[in-house]
Amino acid sequence: MPKQSIYEKLGVDPHKDNVRGVFEKIMKNDFPNAFCVMARDKKNPGWVKVKHSDGSGSKSIQRCLHYFETGDETIFQEEIFDALSSNTGDIAASGFIDTYEVTDVININSKNVPKDIILKQLGLGFLKMIELYKKFGLEIEFLGGETADLPDQVNSYAIDIDVRATAPEADIIRGNIEAGDSIFGFSSAGQAEWEEKPNSGMMTNGLTMARTCLMRADYAKKYPFLVREKYPYLGKYKVEDRIDELGMTIGEAILSPTRQWAIVIKFLIEELKKKKALHLLHGLCINTGGGLTKVRSLGNNIRYIKQIPDCPPLFKLIQNESKESWENMCVTFNMGIGLEAVGSGEGGILKEAIDFVSKETSVELYELGKCEEAKGKNEVELSTPFGSFQY
Repeated sequence: MPKQSIYEKLGVDPHKDNVRGVFEKIMKNDFPNAFCVMARDKKNPGWVKVKHSDGSGSKSIQRCLHYFETGDETIFQEEIFDALSSNTGDIAASGFIDTYEVTDVININSKNVPKDIILKQLGLGFLKMIELYKKFGLEIEFLGGETADLPDQVNSYAIDIDVRATAPEADIIRGNIEAGDSIFGFSSAGQAEWEEKPNSGMMTNGLTMARTCLMRADYAKKYPFLVREKYPYLGKYKVEDRIDELGMTIGEAILSPTRQWAIVIKFLIEELKKKKALHLLHGLCINTGGGLTKVRSLGNNIRYIKQIPDCPPLFKLIQNESKESWENMCVTFNMGIGLEAVGSGEGGILKEAIDFVSKETSVELYELGKCEEAKGKNEVELSTPFGSFQY
C-alpha cells in the first residue's frame, strides 16, 4: 500500500476501510459484489430497493470562497449538481435508472455565509436537475427536507442528499465480475452533450487537498471560518487566476461539477437491453472515494489490470503544487476516469454499445484493460504515465 498521503494527514480517509469494517456487520446487503448496498423488497417480490445518502464534501467551502471573491451567487446551484450525482450515479451503477425519490438536509451557519442566497440558489439548482433528468427519461421526485441553523457545529454550510429508488431484480447490475472481462472508462473531463461548459474532471473527491494546496495563504486570514486553524491554505493562486493549461480559472476548475453519470448509465443499459445483452455488463463503478482503486468494491477475487491514459491538467497541477506521490494521487482522485464499465467481450456487443453511448453523450471513452483471477481479495494494478502501482 502507498505511504500516508497529504490528504490523509489533513484528516480525511479516502479508503473508508474502518467505516466499512464496522457497518458491514449490521447492513442488510443482498448483493455484496455490486457497487451499492441493496436489499430485496419483501413487500414487492421480484423488486429490489436502495437508499443512498451523500453530498459534495468540502466543495461547499470552496463555493463560499468563490462567492466571496467573485460575487457570483449562481455558483451555489452547482452544489446540487455535485450532491445529486454523488447519489444518483452510484445507484444507477447498480441498475436503478427510473424514478428517484429525493430529500435533503442543509446545515448552515448564517452568521458566516449568506443563508438566503444559498438556499435560493440551491432551489434553482434542483429545478435545473429535475428538468435535465426528465429530458433523458429519469424522474426526480423532490420530497423536501430539513434546513438547520447550526452555528456551533458548522462554520459555513453542508448539504447532503438522500435518494431512494426501486428496480426489478432482473435489471440489477450485480458486480458478478469474471476473469477475462474487459474494463472500459468514461472521462470525467471535457464537455458532455448536455453540459453548458467544459469540465476539468474534478468530481467531488480530493477537495480538501486540492483547495488547501492551491488556494492563497492570505485567504485563511481573510476568511478564517473557511479553514481549520492547523491546516491553512498553502498555495499561490487566487480564485480568479486563469491557467492556460486548464482553459479556465483555477476556481472554475476546482468547482467543475460532477458529471451526471446516471444519464450516461441509462443510455448504456437501455442500449444493451435493445440488443438483449444486459447480461454482458457485469459491473459499473463511479470513481469517487478511492479514485482509480474504487473498482475493488466490485466482484470477488478479481485483479483489475488497467492502462491509465494521461490525466487532465488539473490533477497535474495539484500534484505539482502538493508534491504528493502519483501513487497516492491515483487513490485520492479519479485522474480523469469518472465511470468504469466491466463486462464480457463476447461478440464485441458490449464494446459496440459503449462506443454508441460515448458518441451519443460526447463523453470520451477509454479501453482500460482486463480482469484476472486473484486469490483472497480484489486487487488493482495500474500502469500510468507516471509509474506502475499495485493496490
